[in-house]
Amino acid sequence: MHWDDRIKKVGLLLTSIFVLGACAETNDNSDNASADSAVEESVASGDNSSQESAKESKDSKEGKGSEEVDPVYGEENGLDLIELQDDKPEVAPVPVNNEPNRIATNLLEETTDAMGFNWYTTDKMPDAKVKVSKSEDMSDPVEFAAEATEVTSEYAERDKDGYYIYAAAKKDDEGNFIVDENGAPKEVEGYFTDEQITPDNTEWTSEGSSLGYLELQDVTEYSYKAEADDLEPDTQYYYQVGSDEGGYSKTGSFRTSGEKGEPFQFIHYTDTQNAYWNANVNNEAAYGADTLAHALEVAPDADFALHTGDFVEVAEVEDEWVDNLDMSQDQNLHLPHAYTPGNHDEYTVLGDEKDLTAFNEHTNVPITNDAMTGGSYYSYDYNGAHFVVLNTNDNKESEDNPEQGAIGKEQMEWAKQDIQAARDAGANWIILAYHKPIYSASYHALQDEDVQVTREEFAKLADELDVDVVLQGHDHNLTRTKSLVYTSDNFSYGEVEDTEKVEKDGVEYHVNPEGVTYIIPNTSGTKAYDAIYMKGADHVHKVRPKLDWMTEDDVELWNGLFDVAKQPDESPKFDHKHENFRQSQNQNFAVYTVTEDEFLIEFYEMSGNLHEGEERTVELVDSYGIKKEK
Repeated sequence: MHWDDRIKKVGLLLTSIFVLGACAETNDNSDNASADSAVEESVASGDNSSQESAKESKDSKEGKGSEEVDPVYGEENGLDLIELQDDKPEVAPVPVNNEPNRIATNLLEETTDAMGFNWYTTDKMPDAKVKVSKSEDMSDPVEFAAEATEVTSEYAERDKDGYYIYAAAKKDDEGNFIVDENGAPKEVEGYFTDEQITPDNTEWTSEGSSLGYLELQDVTEYSYKAEADDLEPDTQYYYQVGSDEGGYSKTGSFRTSGEKGEPFQFIHYTDTQNAYWNANVNNEAAYGADTLAHALEVAPDADFALHTGDFVEVAEVEDEWVDNLDMSQDQNLHLPHAYTPGNHDEYTVLGDEKDLTAFNEHTNVPITNDAMTGGSYYSYDYNGAHFVVLNTNDNKESEDNPEQGAIGKEQMEWAKQDIQAARDAGANWIILAYHKPIYSASYHALQDEDVQVTREEFAKLADELDVDVVLQGHDHNLTRTKSLVYTSDNFSYGEVEDTEKVEKDGVEYHVNPEGVTYIIPNTSGTKAYDAIYMKGADHVHKVRPKLDWMTEDDVELWNGLFDVAKQPDESPKFDHKHENFRQSQNQNFAVYTVTEDEFLIEFYEMSGNLHEGEERTVELVDSYGIKKEK
C-alpha cells in the first residue's frame, strides 16, 4: 500500500470514529522531546535542564550493567527495543497531490466583508481560485483569484509503505547527533523504520527525534493565498478552493461578522503539536482533529476558532503540516480560524536555525508592519469585540529587541496603540491572544527568559488598558486565573481582585471586574505538562531546577492566583519530569459565548483512547463568567 493511501485510510478511520462516537533563537527551554531543540533552547535561555534530560537518556544506556535503572524509562526502552539493519531502506518519492490540500481558512482584519484562504498543490495550477456563493449548491458563485507562490517543502524520507526511515547515528557527549557540514550524520550504527515501534516504547514516543536521525527531501510545491472581499455582513457563505485543472475542495462554509453587540461564539484550542516520530506510532494529529470535531458538536454554531499556537512539533517537517491540516480538514472547512504562532511553528529538525516563514506559508493571516519572524501579529474586530493576536516568536536579538524578549519594542508599542484605539472606539471586549504565557500552572511563565524580559510589561499593559481576557498556550495544562490586577509588589506581578459576584444559570459571574482573566485550555494533542506548583516547592525544584529560588510561600502565592490549575492526565512520568510520555488520552478545549455585556467561559474535557477505538467522551468541567453592568 502506498503511503498516501495509508494517510487516506487513517482519515477515513478517523471520520468513522467521529460518527460512531456521536507552542530567531527562542528563549523557551521546555521541550525535551527533541534533544537537538532542547540543547538549542538551553543555550538560548541559560537553562541546562532540558539538555541534561537528553543526556540522562544517553547516560542510562551507557550505565547498563550497573544496578541503577533509569527511573523514567526503566531498564530497556528507546533504541534497546529497536532492531537495526545495515542497509538503508529505499526512499520512496513523495506522492504528487494536485487536489487542494492543507486548506486553512482564516479571519482577516476586516471580518464583516472578507475572509482569507490558503492551500497547497504539488504542481502550479494557473487558474487557482476560491469560489464563494450564498447557496450550499454553489450556484452563481463569485470567483476570487489566488496568488501562487513556489515553496520548497521538506518531507521526511519514507519507504514505499509510508514508514519513516531513521538512522541510529552517533552522538556527542551532550546528546547531539554528530553531523558534517551538510548536516548528515558522520557515523551510523544502523537503520530502522517506525514500522516496528509501538507506544510501549515510551522513550521513543517522548523523545523520538533524539533517538533516530531523520533525513529530509526537498519537494517543490505551490502555496496559494486568496481573499474573498466585498462580502455582506452577518451573512452565511459557502466556498470551494482549487482550480479547473486540479479540481476543487469539498464545499466549506463561513459566516461574516455582524453588528456591534450581536452575540457570537468561538472555540479556543491550542498546542496540537503533532510530532512526526509518532505519526505511525501514536498519531497525535488525530487527537487534535478529534478534539476539534467534538468541539463543533458541543458548539455547532461557533463562528470561528482561535488556536493559540504550536500547530506542529517541528515546522520544517512538512509531513506534520499535512497530518495536522488534512486530518482536520472537514472541521476546518466549516470553521474559520484566527491563527497564533507558537515557538514550535518555527522549529527545525537539527535546531541549528529557525524556519521563519513556515507559519505564514501555511496560513493567510495579516502581517502587520511587514514583520514576519516565525509568525506575525495582527488584530480584528468581531461583533464589537476586539481581538489582538501577538507573536511571541519575536525574540530574535536585534536593535528593536536587544534583550530578546518574547515581544520586541515595535510590536509592544503597536499592541498598546491598537488596544487603546479599540477602547477609544468603544469596543465591548478586549481579548488578547498569544502563545507564551505570563500566568500558567507549569513552568514556562516563570522560567523562560524571553518571557521574563516582558512579563511585567505584559501584565501592566493588560491591566492598564483594560484587557478583559488573555488567551494563551505553551504550557499544556488547564489554567484559569482569578481576576488579576497588576502590582509590582511581588514576583508574579499579579494581585487577586475582590470582585462582586452573581450567579446566573448555575454559573458564577464576576461583575465589572477591573482585572484580567488569563486562560490556557490545556492541549488538544497528546503532550501534557503537570501542574507542578500544586505539588509544592520541593517537587518544583526536582522537575525544574532553574526554579529552585521558589520557596513554599512563593508557591503558595502563585497557586493563589488561579481558580483552575490542573492536568487531567495522570502520567507516571510526572513523578520525575514536568511532562508525560506524549500519550495523553485527555484533551481540552474552551467555548466562549459573547454578548454585549456577558462573556461566558466554558472548559470541556475529552477522554478515551482514540487509536484503540474507545468512545471519546466530552464533559463540561468548568464554567465562569464576566458581566458588565453600566
